Amino acid sequence: MSQESRFQVNLAGMIDILSNHLYSDQNVYIRELLQNGTDAIRARKLWDSKLDTGEINVELQQDQNANSKTLVFTDNGIGLTADEVEIFLATIASSSKGEKNFGESSEQSFIGRFGIGLLSCFVVTTQIRLVTHSAKTGTVLEWNGKGDGTYEIRELPLEAQPEAGTSVYLTYKAEIAAESYADLHNTVRECMFQYGACLEVPIYLKDQHKRLWLNEHSNKVGSLADLQALNHYEVLQFGRTLFGAEEMRSLQDYFILHNDSGNTFAVAYVIPFAVSTHARKLHRAYLNRMFVSDAVEEVMPEWAFFTRTVIWTKELQPVASREAFYQNEALERVSQELGASLKQQIKAMPEKQLQRLLNTHYLAFKALACEDSELLQFIYPHLNFRTLNGEENLQTLLSRSEVVYYTQSVDEFRQIADVARAQQMPLINGGYAYDSAILRHLNGILGHEVFKLFQAEDVEFAFQPLFPEEERAFADLLSQLNARMETYQVEAVLNYFSPHDIPMLYICNQQKQAERELGRVAEASNDLFGGILGSLQEEKENVPLAQLYLNFHNEVVQSVFCSGKSVDTICKVVEVLYVQALLMGHYPLKKDEVTLMNKGLLHIIKAMK
Repeated sequence: MSQESRFQVNLAGMIDILSNHLYSDQNVYIRELLQNGTDAIRARKLWDSKLDTGEINVELQQDQNANSKTLVFTDNGIGLTADEVEIFLATIASSSKGEKNFGESSEQSFIGRFGIGLLSCFVVTTQIRLVTHSAKTGTVLEWNGKGDGTYEIRELPLEAQPEAGTSVYLTYKAEIAAESYADLHNTVRECMFQYGACLEVPIYLKDQHKRLWLNEHSNKVGSLADLQALNHYEVLQFGRTLFGAEEMRSLQDYFILHNDSGNTFAVAYVIPFAVSTHARKLHRAYLNRMFVSDAVEEVMPEWAFFTRTVIWTKELQPVASREAFYQNEALERVSQELGASLKQQIKAMPEKQLQRLLNTHYLAFKALACEDSELLQFIYPHLNFRTLNGEENLQTLLSRSEVVYYTQSVDEFRQIADVARAQQMPLINGGYAYDSAILRHLNGILGHEVFKLFQAEDVEFAFQPLFPEEERAFADLLSQLNARMETYQVEAVLNYFSPHDIPMLYICNQQKQAERELGRVAEASNDLFGGILGSLQEEKENVPLAQLYLNFHNEVVQSVFCSGKSVDTICKVVEVLYVQALLMGHYPLKKDEVTLMNKGLLHIIKAMK
């Protein structure tokens, strides 16, 4: 036996969920009122072509005796008929599907729906009073909705609302009404501007002395053509007005973007200071000119973090709270299309403007260039890199040399910088983010190895061997010295090189550096992990020794080798020079090297007595 039953809906509980838990900001009721008023005005224009413009008027009233405050929100839109009141206000969610057409048009430019949105007002009030004059029937109706889910509808005389349109009356809850008039008025004004800045409908807020036109300077943009019609100064002022942040006062550059369909367009303002690649991408989005959020991240590609973008769209789908967009194929497509538009705008920039952009946001563009060969080919001459002469762009470097060397790490660059400078070797410090990857990528684009990764043998041309008689004189000493240095996987080489004031230079390849770091980490680890790392070290075979070049031009080295001291003393001094070379190269010392330095210094001190 089966029986069909219906769900029992707790209407008061549903209103509580919709009004108190759906939205992240209690002031969202202002947005809902604005979008309903705007939709009503748009509907009236479709129904009555004689209406050139509409307007929304807002007033915060205060009852001095009762110490209560009431927000009155009025539009001169199409109003609601008796049937529409039942459909849009008395039946929750009945209009969340299908078209909102007020019975006349299938126009898709409306922002929201009556019904659920209006219930957000229960966040700040216990009762909603709505008086509406239908432009189609001429009747005036009053709808009173309460937080417990009950409502009343009655017809009023024409004098109650002489002109077509709708007025909503919200008497604030006691805890909100306890705020000072000035503070609450300020909050209302800020929220009205935030949500309605780009609406085409003029929005007025009555002050105690005058009416304030809140969106007078920000509602000029409703289409891509409107945006493109503004001059440079007007676009910058538009951004400063919307964002208002102090740092945006120095805005200089922007890009006007649009996607293939033309249903989404944007103005991307270039942030006038460097920002982290991990910074939140704070873009502002409007759906049918109504504010959605100022923290939309997914509409623009991640690499566009150097911009703050204002986006207008008609094609993205908002979530239920209308505070974000659904992450679907449409959102992904729009993001890709706006990103492609941004790349094209960057390529079209005048050189001076482009250089300013690259200098401010070099990290962003290096990250982008690593993935985009087309863009890299366009901007690479303007990219700056750290060289022996400080910051230089690739155009300057390539004008001086057909081959430019680069190091894989910052420490490697520091180790050989003085020697490379003395030999006038063009050298880039490739240890910074994206630099090595860009240079490798560029070799493929340019078709030959213009940028060559530095190897130890590349600096050996700077070394001059000893004279034959010097080689013979020091051969036995060097042999005994290297027998001791082999313990540290180092070979000492005595020769001449510039500059003369450098006594020694430690050079090792990438494989030796990795092995050395592995050993240092193993020393600092527990027995189990250290044993694992140690076994990895043992598996490495035929790793060439690092080179400790001793400069016989240098007075210190000459004094040591020509001192006539014992082999043990000379070896101790060279061991100290070896540790000093490691420190100069920014290599963390292993335990045996610290011990080596201490013993060497003690030996030297004792020899001085």
